[in-house]
Amino acid sequence: TLLADGDVTVNASLETGTADTVDGDATSGLVSVTSSNGSVAMSAATVMTGDATVTGNGTATSGAITLTAERNVDSDALSTGVASAAEGDATSGAIDVVATSGNVTLTTVTSGDATVAGNGTATSGAITLTASGANGTLTLDDALTGVASVGATGSATSGAITLLADGDVTVNASLETGTADTVDGDATSGLVSVTSSNGSVAM
Repeated sequence: TLLADGDVTVNASLETGTADTVDGDATSGLVSVTSSNGSVAMSAATVMTGDATVTGNGTATSGAITLTAERNVDSDALSTGVASAAEGDATSGAIDVVATSGNVTLTTVTSGDATVAGNGTATSGAITLTASGANGTLTLDDALTGVASVGATGSATSGAITLLADGDVTVNASLETGTADTVDGDATSGLVSVTSSNGSVAM
C-alpha cells in the first residue's frame, strides 16, 4: 500500500507474493497506490499480484490492483494473479484505476484466470478504468480479463471491461473478456463498455 498527499512515483516494480494451501483459504496480497492531491507515475513500473492456489477444497483469491490519483495516472503493465482451486471458489483480482481530475494512460491491463477443477464457482477479475474529471482522457493499449472455468458443476463468470472518460477514450490494440465455461451450471462471459461523456472513442 502506497499513500501520499502529493505525487507517487514507482520506477521499477510492485509485486505481491503467491498464496497456497491444501484446504482452506489462499489469498494473495493486493496492491493499492493513492495520491490524494497529485499524480501516480509508474510508466517504468510493472505491477502484479501473486497467484492463489488451493490444491484441495477451499477458496482461492488473487489480489486486486487499485490506482487512484487526484490528477494523472500513468503506468506500465498491470496484472493480477491466477486463482485456482481443486474444489470450491476461485476469484482473480480486479483492477480499478481512477484519475479524478486528470488523465489515465496505461499499456496492458490483464486480470488473471480463475479455475476450479471440480465443483464450485470461478470468477475472473473485472477491469474498470475511469478518467472522471473535465476533459480527462483515457488511453491504453490492451485490456484483457481472465478465463473463468469450472470442471464439473458450478458457475463461471469472466470479468467485464469498463472504460469511462469525460474526454477522449483511445484504445491502441484490443479489448477482450475471457471465455467462461462449465460442465453443469451457468457460464457468463464479461461485457465490454466504453464511454466518452464529452469526447470521442477511438479504437
